[in-house]
Amino acid sequence: MIKQEFLDKIKANKKILDAKRPLTQSEIKTIRKWFDVTYTYHTNAIEGNTLTLGETRMILEDGLTVGGKQVKEILEAINHQKTLDLLFEIVSGEKDLSEEIICNLHKKLLLDIDDENAGNYRKIQVYITGSEDLPPAAKEVSGLMKELIKWYSDNKIKIDLLEFVALIHYKFVKIHPFIDGNGRIARLLVNLILLKNGYPPIIIPIIRRQEYIEAIKKGEESFTLFMLDIINVNLEDYLRMTEE
Repeated sequence: MIKQEFLDKIKANKKILDAKRPLTQSEIKTIRKWFDVTYTYHTNAIEGNTLTLGETRMILEDGLTVGGKQVKEILEAINHQKTLDLLFEIVSGEKDLSEEIICNLHKKLLLDIDDENAGNYRKIQVYITGSEDLPPAAKEVSGLMKELIKWYSDNKIKIDLLEFVALIHYKFVKIHPFIDGNGRIARLLVNLILLKNGYPPIIIPIIRRQEYIEAIKKGEESFTLFMLDIINVNLEDYLRMTEE
């Protein structure tokens, strides 16, 4: 499917979903509960976390620990849930995307896992496993992040929202501003912008991890098409959830 076909399909599905609104408080609560667990599982699994969907649900919904799993993996699930709470709080407020918001999300994500680096840009060179691309030097990160926020401000109205969220994700991961957590933050930023603009949040499933990584490697155009497909699939899932 070409870009324009994706855009037309997504906007048509969004229109159908909008016609079902407002959802009842019960529906919203049920969807949010499902989303928090499912999203946390998939976004952490993409980064190598070995918790299953069921184990993630036990930790987040029942407050249970899981035997045989690293404390770090359990904390990643708990922290991601708390980071989602912060994200929804930001969405409901008046503040626009900023370096402060990005760093606050990251600080919440790495709390008690890596407190030294949580919320702070990296101070060393990093290498991405399986990639020949070398992220920018640490001394360049602060300036590049300022440029990213300026690009965001200058283009958030000019570029179609659906392409825009793909580009912000792509540009962010290319900067790779943190020691760890860059992929998870990039996906949170996509959802922050989508939610701010009346779209439901999306999930990139673990089954599409390799496709996701390859799309980033191929460049902006390839990654944009991948993300448009993901957004459309997620919208279709929401439509099924809200069927009467």
